[in-house]
Amino acid sequence: MRIAVLEDDPDQQAFIAACLAPDGHRLTGLERAVDLRRWIQLEPFDLLILDWFLPDATGLEVLEHLRHGQSWMQPVLFITARHQPGDVVLALEAGADDFLHKPLNPEELRARVKALGRRLVQPPAGSVLELGCYRLCRSRREATVDGRPVSLTEREYQLVNLFFSHPGQLLSRAFLMELVWGLSGDVQTRTLDTHISRLRRKLGLDGSQGLRLRSIYQYGYRLEEVGRKEGGVIASVGTDAR
Repeated sequence: MRIAVLEDDPDQQAFIAACLAPDGHRLTGLERAVDLRRWIQLEPFDLLILDWFLPDATGLEVLEHLRHGQSWMQPVLFITARHQPGDVVLALEAGADDFLHKPLNPEELRARVKALGRRLVQPPAGSVLELGCYRLCRSRREATVDGRPVSLTEREYQLVNLFFSHPGQLLSRAFLMELVWGLSGDVQTRTLDTHISRLRRKLGLDGSQGLRLRSIYQYGYRLEEVGRKEGGVIASVGTDAR
């Protein structure tokens, strides 16, 4: 499974990774809630291991946002050094699927993760996105057009994944910069615009293949579906959602 570990203690992250290493899971260690917010948009994680105390939020706040703000349905394993009687109830009511106290027992951790893996409710990391003649394989991080593989850099792949995951939605430059580059605030967008230009060229996202990556003046970009007939475009489909 592809597992996100939101834990601000590097030693604890390393310990969890060592415990789960025999089972061949792919772990991404994160230290702040804002990091998870970014990565959850870029990676189809199968499971989240979530600590109670974080530098910029509580685990309960993170869980509430995931379940209600992003409708994230994959299993969550809550871990904490707290031993208050009501902690387990709070975590489960917030949407956790299981709960472990620190210090973690390696064998118990492995067993709980395996059990949660059986609860997956969506296609795992190997899921494929298909839009018309375009196909994005997330497990191999590959894109094809009419079966033809297209070479993409890591940042280009992340952008394509975002646009293909939100077709028809207007995504702001600030949103794209924060998720792909981890930047926020007053930053130059020239780098983003250059990447978008390359994507249009590499993938033919000019409408000729049924999809158009459209620039929205002074705001951002939207991936639109277009239909073609003799004489031009029939229609563009898309709603401003961000």
